[in-house]
Amino acid sequence: MLTPMGIEEGMAVVDYGCGPGSYLKAASELVSERGRVYAVDIHTLAISSVARRTTKYGLTNVIPVLAEEYHSGLPDGTADLVYALDMVHQVDDPRAFLAELRRIAKPDGTLVIDDGHLPREQTRSLIQRSPAWAVVEETAAFLRCRAAREECTAVSP
Repeated sequence: MLTPMGIEEGMAVVDYGCGPGSYLKAASELVSERGRVYAVDIHTLAISSVARRTTKYGLTNVIPVLAEEYHSGLPDGTADLVYALDMVHQVDDPRAFLAELRRIAKPDGTLVIDDGHLPREQTRSLIQRSPAWAVVEETAAFLRCRAAREECTAVSP
């Protein structure tokens, strides 16, 4: 699942809504020791699971982060790439959610988001209504978005 996202060695990557950390080992290996993976979730049980997983697999480049609502606490411009997998259907405030992902992404950062339990049209619409991101690629698995310029609006390909 992560390979086609374009995660590369040395990147700073955010797994937003990481849950128990199912993708963290693969992400950790892709960014290598030169990179970082921030595992962000709002649930303390998820972060506890991530901490156990990092210990079990020796994932020294994975940093668990407990978010409060949509605020991750990560510094502005932290991530080269943010991915949010199988969780967008649980988002109550898409505008705040997408704004936070934009805040933590670098100016030329990428967002990869899948539909989870939503129809593709609904996922696309959430992004298009946000001034934070513009869809630049659609695959069967996910939407790839680039940080939108303030003067631009999100558009689909």
